[in-house]
Amino acid sequence: MKLITPVKKLLELSPTDEQDKALRRVFERHVLDSQHPDFAYISFTDWIVKHVHKASYDDCIMVKIPNPFSPTLGIETDGHTHS
Repeated sequence: MKLITPVKKLLELSPTDEQDKALRRVFERHVLDSQHPDFAYISFTDWIVKHVHKASYDDCIMVKIPNPFSPTLGIETDGHTHS
């Protein structure tokens, strides 16, 4: 498995300022205090590396969160977050 550093991952994502703010909000609201086995005690940078990726069809950033009803959120370039 190829390891990627948080810096390389952020360069790959190249988030807008609004997406960057939204990433931090999503982490704080959904991941930070989660007890879900895949997310418990995970740092922001580890979450970025493991659970955040660029959508293949546009500039949306896709993030995984510990919510069984909406496990993936999209963050648009203007920071709008949706499931």
